[in-house]
Amino acid sequence: MNKRPILYLQTDGRWKAEPYRVPGENSTIGSSGCGPTAAAMLIETLTGKAFTPVDACKWSIEHGYKALKQGTYYSYFKPQFEAFGIKCDMLNWTNTYGKPDHDNHAKALAMLQEGYYLIALMNKGLWTSSGHFVVVWWADNKIHINDPASTRKVRTEGDPETFRSQVKYYWWVDARAYNQQKEAEEDVTHEEWMQHWYELRKSLQDNDSSAYSEEARKWAQKVGLITGNGTEIDGEPNCMWEDVLTREQFATVLYRFAKIIGKA
Repeated sequence: MNKRPILYLQTDGRWKAEPYRVPGENSTIGSSGCGPTAAAMLIETLTGKAFTPVDACKWSIEHGYKALKQGTYYSYFKPQFEAFGIKCDMLNWTNTYGKPDHDNHAKALAMLQEGYYLIALMNKGLWTSSGHFVVVWWADNKIHINDPASTRKVRTEGDPETFRSQVKYYWWVDARAYNQQKEAEEDVTHEEWMQHWYELRKSLQDNDSSAYSEEARKWAQKVGLITGNGTEIDGEPNCMWEDVLTREQFATVLYRFAKIIGKA
């Protein structure tokens, strides 16, 4: 399963009233900034560097990707991601609105399973009354979405049939290295795990325990309850106080203690 990207909302009070416009209109990030907001989520997720909807909208305006009295040009996404060294492109120019069985949906699902993220342009229906960009980060029995304009479950965990009927176009964003990183971190072999455990034990095998137990430690050594494993350089028994206690060691401790109190 892909990792869920950072969520940004174009309607966030910090920037929803900020301008996202060209001469001749009065649009804001809250009203028209879904495309750059979708891009901002993925760019910040993949780079680990702060990149808010304000930053993305500013870049879009400066590079001429805001359409007059509309939203963001379709051509915005590829160069925006390329500016951060991230590969992105349109999946296909075929309009799939009203075509839930179109091949593009299968292609999109396959890319999600490979670790890509998708940006989907939704057409009239549940997600919008005109046009709206959303981030799709996984799909199973639900379509898992970061919606720049809503946190409603019906829109963030979309019904697959409804989603496929209302999506118009897809863009893919190459996040394979990011999403596969988690799998690599979790795919630790038994030998690697044993090596980590060995190194941890070695780091614990010393006599430098806490001062509060010093008296008890000296008593245990004096009566022979703990004899240690060899000796330190100074001749003191190496009792490895910080190491784990094995069953064999515990049995030895009990036996010696029983002898001390005359029960063995």
